[in-house]
Amino acid sequence: MRRSLGGLILLVSGGFFALAISSFWLERVSFSPEINTDSAYAILGDEDIQRQIASVVAGADAQELGLSPADLQVLVTQVTRIREGATEMRVFTAAAHDKLIGGTEEPVVITPSEQVQITRTERAAVLPAITLPVQRVAAFDVLASITRWTTLVSLGLALLTLLLGVILRPERGEFMFALGTGLMATGVGLILFGYLIPTFVFPLISDDIWVGLFPSLATHRVTLTLAGGLGSIVLGAAVILFTGGRRQRRQRSTPLAATRYREQRSWSN
Repeated sequence: MRRSLGGLILLVSGGFFALAISSFWLERVSFSPEINTDSAYAILGDEDIQRQIASVVAGADAQELGLSPADLQVLVTQVTRIREGATEMRVFTAAAHDKLIGGTEEPVVITPSEQVQITRTERAAVLPAITLPVQRVAAFDVLASITRWTTLVSLGLALLTLLLGVILRPERGEFMFALGTGLMATGVGLILFGYLIPTFVFPLISDDIWVGLFPSLATHRVTLTLAGGLGSIVLGAAVILFTGGRRQRRQRSTPLAATRYREQRSWSN
């Protein structure tokens, strides 16, 4: 079916809206460090990150606390696996996330008060802060910037093309078709950007241990991602089917009306 210029521009607008929403969700899932228990608990679900924290703390504190490094490492690992432990570690895990994506150049430290909670001993309060070996990964710094700009630019283009498409007065039904297509594209984008890319693509970019936080955070939000993605796809498909059904009904009725009109003209002659 040939579409009017306004209808085509509305389709483009739907694509820009889908890109804006999907890139926003990517930023929310992967590039927005949060100091809260849920995010920290998700990050600490990565076993490599658990081991690094336990190893660094045990190496720095075991001798000062009169414990064997192996025993202290086991204890710290156990603490990282419970929500109460995530609550105590939420500040430095968020700082590690921020450092990884280039949000800060400050070192990631575990303060003495945090060491008290992690090691379960008050003697750690007088120990110096521990620096975690978290490094900025330039690729994620660039990706975070690209994602933010993509969200803003695509949203602006979406609004501009929407206005232009409406001004050009698309044919009846084209707006609904563009809406349905945009919803389906948004659903696919949410699943792609909110889960598949952070889970399967980002770990290929760097072998840094802390890159494991991306799959963990994506998995933490996977229910919301899939609900939004699949819901948008189903809703978009329903809108397209409804629009197509109405178009077919109009097409079936129009020839009959035109024929009757021609017949009436012939009778009048």
